[in-house]
Amino acid sequence: MKLSDYVFLYFKEMGVQHVFTLTGGGIMHLIDSLGRSGMEYVCCHHEQAAAIAAQAYSMYDEGLNICLVTTGPGGTNALTGVAAAYVDSTPVIYLSGQVKRSDFASLRGVRQFGAQENDIIAMAAPVTKYAVTVMNPEDIAYELEKSVYLATQGRKGPVWIDIPLDVQAAEIDEKHLRHYIPEETAVKPDYIQAADDTLRLLKKSKRPVLLVGQGMKSSGAGQELYTFIEKTGIPVLATWRALDFMDSEEEGFFGSPGLQAPRYSNLILQTCDCLIVLGSRMDNMITAFNEEHFAYRAKKVIVDIDEFEIKKLAMTEIYPVVGDVREYMTALLARLEGWQLPDYTLWMEKCRIVKKRFPILSEKQDMEEKVNLYQVTEEISRYAREDDTIVISSTSRCNTAGHIAFSHKRGQKTISSMGMGSMGFALPSAVGAYYASGRNRVIVIEGDGSLQLNIQELETIVSHGIDAKMFIFNNTGYAAITTMQDRNFESFYVGSNEKSGLFMPDLEKIAYAYGIPYERIDKTEDIADVVSRVMAMEGPVMCDITGSLWFDEIPKCISSVDKESGRRVSAFLENPYPYLPKEELEEVEHKLMEE
Repeated sequence: MKLSDYVFLYFKEMGVQHVFTLTGGGIMHLIDSLGRSGMEYVCCHHEQAAAIAAQAYSMYDEGLNICLVTTGPGGTNALTGVAAAYVDSTPVIYLSGQVKRSDFASLRGVRQFGAQENDIIAMAAPVTKYAVTVMNPEDIAYELEKSVYLATQGRKGPVWIDIPLDVQAAEIDEKHLRHYIPEETAVKPDYIQAADDTLRLLKKSKRPVLLVGQGMKSSGAGQELYTFIEKTGIPVLATWRALDFMDSEEEGFFGSPGLQAPRYSNLILQTCDCLIVLGSRMDNMITAFNEEHFAYRAKKVIVDIDEFEIKKLAMTEIYPVVGDVREYMTALLARLEGWQLPDYTLWMEKCRIVKKRFPILSEKQDMEEKVNLYQVTEEISRYAREDDTIVISSTSRCNTAGHIAFSHKRGQKTISSMGMGSMGFALPSAVGAYYASGRNRVIVIEGDGSLQLNIQELETIVSHGIDAKMFIFNNTGYAAITTMQDRNFESFYVGSNEKSGLFMPDLEKIAYAYGIPYERIDKTEDIADVVSRVMAMEGPVMCDITGSLWFDEIPKCISSVDKESGRRVSAFLENPYPYLPKEELEEVEHKLMEE
């Protein structure tokens, strides 16, 4: 059997169904074998887009898939998507071609010898769990098996397999290939002891909260967690990566806390006395760059498969559990019957009152003009179905609106590459999400600036008939950078808007060029009619939303300069901008904490 045929036979037998690719000479044998394998492949129009589509596919339900790119620029173009998969702990197999072994520059001490040659493994190694060039054909089974194991076990993540042209074409004997046998060296934590310790804390607690992260979803602990919530009545918060775990309107769900968040989410977090964190690395977007003050009244049980994500935290009263969230939850449920926990009904009711008091649409913008993005986003969510996938821009205003103003229904999937926070992710993510969902409808919330970075994927969406409803917030610039320069550099703008040399194309002309139906929302009164019309249309649609560069992603924690020290200090989570008066904040906190 030819080695390249073996590669795709192996993945097909593993249940991999989709490959995202852009063809090239450096993968001539692999691409031929892919085409003959019977596996479905999706041709993107940029390797970065193929890498992002593959990441979004795996984000949908942790399903394994492949991104296949050629040597040289094919590999380097894909690295942004790989890095995103790494920081977001997404299992993806990245396959690349390489020049034949006899053409390696390293044999001659030069920078390059083979056509389009570069050392992609050295570049990919820091952003993958494993990266290898297959130098010996008889090692192919070992390397494939090792890569799949490492991508899917422990803290998940991407792997990179580089295969030279002559290795791709080599004939192999399947019966004489060496295989990978994982070494089970890790010592499992005492989950029963961890469960008892948690229940001991809960027994003394009056205001407990669960904070759910992507690690919970990745471990497959959803059903166990739901059962625990039903049995205990503990309020739930979620990170942005786990917002689709519960329905936004469920009585026990209170949104996502952090740097940019509904006011009620942060108030509940900051007044709780026991916080159980399930699979969140609690980055600065959650802690608002102020770990010491994060849930500062609470004892914190933190469950994470990566011990270093716990050790990095500058927090007090941490009870670490280094392990799998599902195994921890299984133990917690098993031990629950032996404990008589307090009745948290009063605490739950207080949380509901605060949620009703501070709805996101009641937050007033400093410069209220044009179309309110939060209002549009909420209207879109009204028409979204339970089997829709919501693809949210990975950066700036649309990122915030999609996560805090969209009212999620349980069953929907939400895709956003949070770790990199890069522009250009939404369109290719829609491609990956569409195939991962079984070709269900995809709703895209994107910005006009971010759209430009992978705009060529509009053709992928059109040519593959992807049912994508694309809502583009059009503020003719980069709102986050404009706001930053406005606040920190006395409104001296550079490369952020039309005043400073940045110009955006006409979206109606772009839609026409790709043959995509086009709608536009110019004023608030248009929102309901246009959104309902777009959501009722068949196939891909682009909806242009006339927005303002000064629409702000509020509430948000804004750092300030301390007058005495001159140093910049982080804001407190419980009182994000626009600030509540001190008396009102104290009154709300008192009501939440009173017995």
